[in-house]
This record gives sequence, structure tokens and C-alpha cells, in this order.
Amino acid sequence: MAIECGAITGVFLLFVLIFYKSKRKEWVLATLPLMLVPLTDFVLEMVVVQMFDVEVTAFGGILSLLIAVAVSAAWIGASANLLKHKRTMATYIGISNAFNIALAAILINDILSNAGQLESLIK
Repeated sequence: MAIECGAITGVFLLFVLIFYKSKRKEWVLATLPLMLVPLTDFVLEMVVVQMFDVEVTAFGGILSLLIAVAVSAAWIGASANLLKHKRTMATYIGISNAFNIALAAILINDILSNAGQLESLIK
């Protein structure tokens, strides 16, 4: 899933650049927290595991994703204050946190499946 998370991070980086060029500073800052969860998985799998050849346990991978979700949620709350309308703020907070939680759940499922622990949890 590292390649997919790298692609997701790249798409959000493209959004950041587009918002920056169109001088929409508040949306640049609002898009950055969405990059944290996929970037965490990408760095964990590609840099730590592949490049440095460090073995990361399932617990370590899951813990890093949960920390990334928590930091991202706090960052989303702070970024929401930059938006002008309360309805926009509420929509942004809800959709952004739902995206992060759904992505983290998918990545945690992948970690557990690769570790062979998902089947033992279900039985």
C-alpha cells in the first residue's frame, strides 16, 4: 500500500500547489493535514522498511497510523478556523476526518492481513 499512499500524497501535494498558485492560503493550510496519514504509511513502508531495512511490527505500524490520525485531526481543527463560513468549516472537518479514519482503517487492515493476525482476531 506504500505506492498507493505515495500517489495519494502526490495528489494532495498537487492540490496544495494549485491552491498556492491561485493565492488561496486558507485552502493550502487546510489541505496539508490530509497528507499526513498517507505520508506516514509511505515513509514507514518505503523509507524505514525498504531503505533502512528496519523491521516494523504490526503494533508499531498501527500505532504510527493512529498517532498520524490524531495529529491530523488536531491540525484539521486548527485549519478549520481559517475558513470563513461555519457550514464550510463543519463540512471540511467532517469529510477530512472521515477520509483520515477510513484510510487508516484500510491501512490497518492491510497491516494485519500482511502480518497474518487478522485471521486470528476474527476466529
